[in-house]
Amino acid sequence: MPSNSPGSAPGPPRGGDKQQPSSSRAWVPARRFPESYPGDCPTGHYLYFDGSVLPVMESGSDEGYEVTHGGRTVPIDRFLADAGLPPLSERFPVLAYGANRNPATLEVKLLNYGYGAHANQAIPVLSARLTDADVVACGLHGQGYMYGELLMGSPFSKGVEINVRVLFVDEDGLRVLNESEGVSEGMYSVARIPGVRVSGAMGEISVLGYVANARVWTSPHSNSPIAYSTINATGRRVPAMTPRQIMEHALDVLDLRDLVCRLSGLDRDGALAGELAKYLNGQWWYAFNTGDAPIQGYSRILEQFRTSMANSALPSRTYDYLEQLGCLLPPGTEYQRRE
Repeated sequence: MPSNSPGSAPGPPRGGDKQQPSSSRAWVPARRFPESYPGDCPTGHYLYFDGSVLPVMESGSDEGYEVTHGGRTVPIDRFLADAGLPPLSERFPVLAYGANRNPATLEVKLLNYGYGAHANQAIPVLSARLTDADVVACGLHGQGYMYGELLMGSPFSKGVEINVRVLFVDEDGLRVLNESEGVSEGMYSVARIPGVRVSGAMGEISVLGYVANARVWTSPHSNSPIAYSTINATGRRVPAMTPRQIMEHALDVLDLRDLVCRLSGLDRDGALAGELAKYLNGQWWYAFNTGDAPIQGYSRILEQFRTSMANSALPSRTYDYLEQLGCLLPPGTEYQRRE
């Protein structure tokens, strides 16, 4: 397993074969390489299993999905049972629209948040679609990237269809995701997301999902949110950029370059966005691994971004939209199974 540091690899690999079995180490986790956010993922269904990424295929049988491993192809529930793990029906479906789609990100989270329910680690990940939704930049995360928010109930998301993933986790896996998303710290809330269309036999289901408590940033340049060009969508209504372009854009339109350089000691040049990502990521990992506070410049940069971005934000949140639908969940109730 990789170590708990941002520098555990010499540089970001290019990603595994998107349709063939691979090692999770062939994929790039945004938590260690922030410029890669939200990270790549297999093009179809897959199973993360003890550091391996196994393709999952749709079958014509009642089982619905099957996985090939060790030269044999079996229904996914049988594969899980042979490993002493719960089937799909006993797991919690969780929407992945950003970094959680990425196999290496799942591995990092299982390691760093102490997953321990079973000796084997397995997360089935099924490809799905969601309509009237988009994934847009919300704010600057301490890990060094503009973190994404699921935009729903907005004129900017109407008619947009995005490609998402659904993770099927056990109870301890759900705890890991909650902790890694900062639910207890107030960064995200848990809601039930309706209308997620899983490819294959499962069809349309309602899933758990994370929605930001903050308001989505709107660029003063376009007076709209900014979507991630790395997340597939049709009918998109807002500009789309790469993660680095979003960071560059925010530094410029918020007029933060001089302040960031003064607080961080970084050079004011064309590499600032990438260097800032490394600076923030290193300090986040320092605080995570030691329990000590990061240096003052780190906290001041994050606070200045929060303050500046709050001056240009959507008036209504996905949180508010889902609350009106009765889909927002009180803390802890996401662990209760629906019959």
